[in-house]
Amino acid sequence: MSETKKDYEKIEELYELYEQKIYYVAFTILNNIQQAEDAVQETFIALYENLETLHGFDTEQLNRYILRIAKNKAIDSYRKNKRHVTFLEDYRKEAQELSDENIEKWEQRQISEIQIDSLLIVLNDSYRQVFKYKIFYNLSYLEISKRLGITEATVRKQFERARKRVQTVLGGRQNDESKRLQKHV
Repeated sequence: MSETKKDYEKIEELYELYEQKIYYVAFTILNNIQQAEDAVQETFIALYENLETLHGFDTEQLNRYILRIAKNKAIDSYRKNKRHVTFLEDYRKEAQELSDENIEKWEQRQISEIQIDSLLIVLNDSYRQVFKYKIFYNLSYLEISKRLGITEATVRKQFERARKRVQTVLGGRQNDESKRLQKHV
């Protein structure tokens, strides 16, 4: 009989004798059917890899050895679960904070754009277009001049006049909108 066949028969014999005991040990630690089944598989893989060690054990030593491996595999899985749960909790917390922050920024931007759109009614079409390209799309004066087919100097002057007009409509106050407008100069 070949060595491989003997090894296979030995593992098969151990499986018949210990599979339920290993499962019980793993399940009491993990409280999860699938993870307990995985721990059983990992235990038998470890046993197969250390099969030569088992030949020197009597029945009592073999029993303790196998159940200790099962317990260690289950504990490793439990620890891995704990790290995973902690990671997920941290991730969820960060994602929620980011989500809240992004929603708040989006709401502020929406309000700002709506307010700016209502302010732009006071501007003529040419000024309004230059103003939107500069504020909403953050285009440079050169990019705006190319899009509109006018000189860069004209774009600068129209934007400056549009910005002043909007600040006048805002009442000349230094609020968030006028600070935002000055930032784009």
